[in-house]
Amino acid sequence: DDNNNDDDDDDDEEHLPAGQHLLVDIKHVDATFLDDEERLAQAMVDIAKQSQLKLLSYQCHALEPLGISCAGVLLESHVSFHTWPSEGVI
Repeated sequence: DDNNNDDDDDDDEEHLPAGQHLLVDIKHVDATFLDDEERLAQAMVDIAKQSQLKLLSYQCHALEPLGISCAGVLLESHVSFHTWPSEGVI
């Protein structure tokens, strides 16, 4: 019975991601920019467009007392960022 042949079982193959996955910390960023939900949302749209990626949807949320978290679904993958204005970090 061919259904029991382990040689034909593709479930044991290693799955490797396609493309690049990047984790980046950017320091010394202006605190006012890092706490501006509208500007950061526009930055996500602009970055996707400049990178020739298709941004399907995105959501940004202001945090208390400071900071913004944004997440976007790309046709190709996803993108997200979180800001710490008091630290100057995104």
